[in-house]
Amino acid sequence: MTLPSQDQVPAGSPAGTAADGTYLGGRMCEVLEFAARHIPRLLSYEKHWKGKQDPVVSMNEKIVVEAALLAFACHRVSHAEPRIAAAVRELADVLLPYARSARNADLLARIPQSAASIGTSHLLLDRMGLPDARYEALHAAAVAAANPRVPERLPYRYMEQQWLASLAPGGRSRYAIEAPPGSVLYAQTTAVEMHPNDVYALTHAIMFGTDLGRRAADPRVGTDAVLATLDSCLALQLGSENLDLTGELLFSAAMLRPGTTCAYTRAGWDLLTGVWERLGYLPSPRFSTSEYGELAPAARPAYSFQHTYHTMFVAGILCAVLYDALGRPPRPHAHAAPDDVAADAALALAVKDYRLDVLTALLGRLTAAGGPLTPTAKAAARYLELQHTAPRDGTAPPAPAESGTTWHAPGPVDSVPGRGH
Repeated sequence: MTLPSQDQVPAGSPAGTAADGTYLGGRMCEVLEFAARHIPRLLSYEKHWKGKQDPVVSMNEKIVVEAALLAFACHRVSHAEPRIAAAVRELADVLLPYARSARNADLLARIPQSAASIGTSHLLLDRMGLPDARYEALHAAAVAAANPRVPERLPYRYMEQQWLASLAPGGRSRYAIEAPPGSVLYAQTTAVEMHPNDVYALTHAIMFGTDLGRRAADPRVGTDAVLATLDSCLALQLGSENLDLTGELLFSAAMLRPGTTCAYTRAGWDLLTGVWERLGYLPSPRFSTSEYGELAPAARPAYSFQHTYHTMFVAGILCAVLYDALGRPPRPHAHAAPDDVAADAALALAVKDYRLDVLTALLGRLTAAGGPLTPTAKAAARYLELQHTAPRDGTAPPAPAESGTTWHAPGPVDSVPGRGH
């Protein structure tokens, strides 16, 4: 399938196929330049955004915060690489008027709790060496005025509050960020039991809890158990070819244990970079070529950016985290073969699609082959047993929800990415 090729998405890619400094640096610059090129176009894109928007944090403001996070991650590794530093500074200069706009200042005064959302871009730019004394006074006053318990936050959002406080002037950056009771980081679970929202919570808890890989996670968190959960989630995303979550899971593993490597992360990296090399950009799961083709020419740039920007930003952050870990010895964390990745992907997909016939056949083959079962296989076996105990009234089980992945043509359930890597 041919995806659109237009000037609003990156074209081409730097030479190289290995995750070395030259390759990672080139990829970072590519994503930083992509962001710097599109941020000034947000106002023209805005009229084409679809869906209900948050009354406080609009789509444009969300993108600005995410672009600031990208710039911040790349800034941390830019000190020894002039081309990265130049690309970071270009993006930062573009972001400044958006991060410190009159509207944002008004929101900080009217809704102090917004310091934890729209105020983030100002804070990150300040940490990058771009201060603004008047805006910082307003931001600090808003933080002081906001009640830390309102709104009520999920555990990973509580960790985000701690992280932002550690970045603020005078923040306690040397202390670990606590993972509160109830955090998904303590769950020791697999993709079989998880909802997409749980995966989002997991990746963001790791991002905030490790300061993007710059500090150790809460010592109460079992790192090996979390890495096993990341492996299971990676297998599912490899099977469904969700590049967005694949990138987030890869940077989570790299943040949690810099230098980490195993069959799951290698398969994820191969998928992500393979698509990037082939297309020149990374589409989100909801990028639809048919929908794109039906749009008026004026709406196409906005659609393309909306359905590529987040995956591209995630990939840029991943490259920055991997770049930061260069020189560290590889740290294998699991004894897994490519066939384990493929089997886990097929099992998780069978569960999500409620294909009990496929699930039964896959588990049967794994059992007949002998050897230890992966955590995903064990969870899939428990899931299948639960289905056998459920009372039935003769009606068919509910159909699985639509995944929203429309840009690719999925292969058979037993033919998944990871096999042969």
